[in-house]
Amino acid sequence: MKIYLDPPLKGEENMKRDLELLQRSGVEQEVFLRLYSWQRPTISLGYFQKPEKVLNFKALEKYRLDYVKRPTGGRAVFHFRELTYAIAIPNNYPNLPSGITQAYRFISEPIYKAFISLGLSVKWARQEKNATEACFLAPARHEIIFNGHKLVGSAQRRTANAVLQHGSILLEAQPDLFAECLLGIDKEAFIRQLRQRTMVIPVSAWDLKIQLAAEFRRLFQKERNS
Repeated sequence: MKIYLDPPLKGEENMKRDLELLQRSGVEQEVFLRLYSWQRPTISLGYFQKPEKVLNFKALEKYRLDYVKRPTGGRAVFHFRELTYAIAIPNNYPNLPSGITQAYRFISEPIYKAFISLGLSVKWARQEKNATEACFLAPARHEIIFNGHKLVGSAQRRTANAVLQHGSILLEAQPDLFAECLLGIDKEAFIRQLRQRTMVIPVSAWDLKIQLAAEFRRLFQKERNS
């Protein structure tokens, strides 16, 4: 397993590097983990979302925000004060489930254990319906929650040779600014729901980064040796 601790980068570069890890993983038959942050406030959209139907471009320009398309699916995510992870795994990796939901649980296990090690009594979520364009408004099955709040927003992509999963762990929330930049929403309700359903984790970025790296390495060393 190879681990990269990257400095803050622009959205396009972050997504480019994640996609490169997906491609390299299938070719090199290696697991890659990347932990990173964002140079500028950026909204990322899922691969199938259309920017003109989701984003308020005037608000983006007013607040000097960037946007980028992810190579994965899912809904809009506001990135800035957060720790983001990306992991790429060959499809034939030992014990990696073939199903999307099962693979999501398998890949998320080190994140779950990292939170536990940091003193957060997290749980696995059940599926909830999300009718908005924002990722964090409802946890999907096997996502991680703490006291009813979603802690991680993740998305996945599988090619013929490898799987990429990446996601955001909030260190600071800005729901008001996020709401200004989305089309077709009730802003007051959106902000209220985000505050009710999401949570900024009460740990330092450095402690979280070190614990995540340790737990991912522990899992993939164990699976490789099993």
